[in-house]
Amino acid sequence: MFGARRRLTGSRRPRWSDLRLWLGLLLILGSMFAGAYLLSADEESVSVWRASADLAVGDVPQVEPVLVRLGAASTAYLATTDTPIGRMRVPVAAGALLPAAAVGAAEPAHSRLVTLPVDALHAPVGLASGDVVDVWVAPDESSHPATASLVLAEAHVHAVDRENAGVGGEIPVVLDVDRAQAGVLIAASHGVVSLVKVPLSAQRPPVQVRS
Repeated sequence: MFGARRRLTGSRRPRWSDLRLWLGLLLILGSMFAGAYLLSADEESVSVWRASADLAVGDVPQVEPVLVRLGAASTAYLATTDTPIGRMRVPVAAGALLPAAAVGAAEPAHSRLVTLPVDALHAPVGLASGDVVDVWVAPDESSHPATASLVLAEAHVHAVDRENAGVGGEIPVVLDVDRAQAGVLIAASHGVVSLVKVPLSAQRPPVQVRS
């Protein structure tokens, strides 16, 4: 009697269906790991350029290399085997990868550097070289009412010299403009100049001129 009870309460031998269940689980796990390995093998790391600062249309590219896994999309970005020569054709934000066709605009042939005296309260905070600004000018503050007018849109900031402020506290801001626009800015400097920063998302692409 005790022997029969011991046989009934003893451990049950594994059935063939249990073995098939475990084998199935092992096959599923193995296929998952194999698929992940194949996917990672296809996405080999490539070295491409990314913007080290906000780059506006017409800027000289400021870039740095970065190693990324892009798979088939890697051809859409400029590889480090290609040196970015020329000016920016499209705006690219700092930290973003450089599209393959983003660089190559010709150097401006008639570029001129014009210095404007700008009050610190009439310039964007942190204005720096490479920024793009709209130039607004109002008549002298003694005349009322003073209405500002847009004299130049999307001018490139070449330099901001905060070390050499003018007598009235104006900051010398150097703009890189076309030769034909230099006279307009020089005339505008006799009024109250205000600079409005143009964000990358609002900058216009360059106009393509067909020869």
